Amino acid sequence: MHINVRGTRKIISNVSSFTPRYEFPKYSMPLTDFKGHQVKALKTFEKLLPQMNMIIELRDIRAPLSTRNVVFDRIARKEHDVMKLVVYTRKDLMPGNKPYIGKLKNWHEELGEKFILLDCRNKTDVRNLLKILEWQNYELETNGGYLPMGYRALITGMPNVGKSTLINSLRTIFHNQGNMGRKFKKVAKTGAEAGVTRATSEVIRVTSRNTESRNEIYLIDTPGIGVPGRVSDHNRMLGLALCGSVKNNLVDPIFQADYLLYLMNLQNLNDGRTELYPGSTNSPTNDIYDVLRRLQVNKSQNEKSTAIEWTNKWRLHGKGIIFDPEVLLNNDEFSYKNYVNDQLEKLGDLSYEGLSNKLKGNPNQVF
Repeated sequence: MHINVRGTRKIISNVSSFTPRYEFPKYSMPLTDFKGHQVKALKTFEKLLPQMNMIIELRDIRAPLSTRNVVFDRIARKEHDVMKLVVYTRKDLMPGNKPYIGKLKNWHEELGEKFILLDCRNKTDVRNLLKILEWQNYELETNGGYLPMGYRALITGMPNVGKSTLINSLRTIFHNQGNMGRKFKKVAKTGAEAGVTRATSEVIRVTSRNTESRNEIYLIDTPGIGVPGRVSDHNRMLGLALCGSVKNNLVDPIFQADYLLYLMNLQNLNDGRTELYPGSTNSPTNDIYDVLRRLQVNKSQNEKSTAIEWTNKWRLHGKGIIFDPEVLLNNDEFSYKNYVNDQLEKLGDLSYEGLSNKLKGNPNQVF
């Protein structure tokens, strides 16, 4: 999908002679990282869903469209009557942007969705999510819903959006409540690269029975699931790459760096105070190779390694940059509800038959 964000010109750079790009080129790249083990996980999801009381889908706050997975919408069909909560992670990397949060609120109200923002490593944020789980469990039990298997929530999302980190944080809070002084081991494997969790884990308890509730609360960690190629496009793939939700070597680092530059120039977050890249305040440019030359510490550093270092820095620590350009558009220029409906139409009905064999060794597979 080609996005023209010319309508955002009023917020562009304070350097009057500079004009940012309003469209990004369609580089040749894979449009999906959907793999065989993810197909197996989706089959497991559908089997587990009737046992679930809640689906918690994690998305990266910097890329609300790229990290939204329409496959989960298709699986969690209305007949299952399962509550869904969207959790935007890495809120520490998007501080103080009230207009953006307001836009997210409007988007989710259109679809009747509930969402919260949190930092998966922040104890206060994680406790707030735990309170939501406890309250939903309490309401269910108040209405006569004793659950012999406990209250169960499925943790889903794209690769590397913080699922396992969140589960470990919730488990740590539970562990510290009744096991002071004992060494705690992580229950969910974490890592900085996509694809660390590759199988649906066993149930993980995060609360016990107490005087207020007979239901224990359990979480199920799941592998990150990408989207099929037919519902992806260049913007979505580049957004996922900048979030770290696809393998590092899948999208050329120069393409990633160029996309980051494109987004930076559009959003103009420096306001003349902080440089987003060397010279961004006084001499902004649309030339990624010019930026990479400015970033090079020494002559032995090549363009590709410089691009990797720069994008990794922003992926892990960069604050304030939105990775989906559609977010910059006005409501009359972009409809979130229409976008989601279009994604569902493109996805159609899921078919798993023989898909694993077709996917093997082919990251460009579209199904």
